[in-house]
Amino acid sequence: MLDHLTEFEKAAALLAVAFDEIDPAAPVPACPGWAIADLALHIGAGQRWAASIVLSGVEQRRPEGVLRAAISWGDWYAGTTAALAAALRAVDPAEPCWNFAPVEQRAGFWSRRRLHETVIHLVDAGQAAAAAPGSVPTGLAAVPAAVFADGVAEVFEVFLPRMLARGAAPAVTEEIGVRATDTGHEWTLTPSGQGLPPQIRSGVATGAAVLEGSAVVLDLCLWKRLPAAALTVRGEARAAAAFLGAEATP
Repeated sequence: MLDHLTEFEKAAALLAVAFDEIDPAAPVPACPGWAIADLALHIGAGQRWAASIVLSGVEQRRPEGVLRAAISWGDWYAGTTAALAAALRAVDPAEPCWNFAPVEQRAGFWSRRRLHETVIHLVDAGQAAAAAPGSVPTGLAAVPAAVFADGVAEVFEVFLPRMLARGAAPAVTEEIGVRATDTGHEWTLTPSGQGLPPQIRSGVATGAAVLEGSAVVLDLCLWKRLPAAALTVRGEARAAAAFLGAEATP
């Protein structure tokens, strides 16, 4: 079973190093208008926000007007990571706790969510360093494939309903299969009634179109960090293009 907290701390350590090594003014290709300093501030403030929710168990306001101490971005971000990790260890994962998604309201949600938030922004930092928005950064080799497979599952379980609630309906008008060729994970997305997110079945990939790729490629395509052309499509290209072109994530 994937240890979300341990993997979160590993990924966060990689991101802290990246914040120290990359020019803070370097643009982040996947986040137009942001530089590395903006990315660091965004995710560090997010760590503080998540920690406050975990410790209180209830919804909290996002920090505003965050002031960074006169230390490196890497050190500052590492401090916010340590604070969140301590909060997560202080609370049982099964304890009732607010989250923003239509899923079970338990504290364990946050270790998973912050792991995947960190991994996606680690990708952003790597692409900023390489100035290559359509590439898989080499530093991701340290992140297990199982983490990316879980990231795909999180998109389906958390963000498809989340985006629907925000007015962006997932383009699943017929069954779509998704297969991670390296880990063996499979999913089938089946249309539900109007105003409802698609049904998700794990362990099988079938439908009008089946999308195939390694777990990292699948995850990054869903988060629009890689172009859809990075995937192999079996079946109806039209159904695949409609799904991949929709807003599955923020």
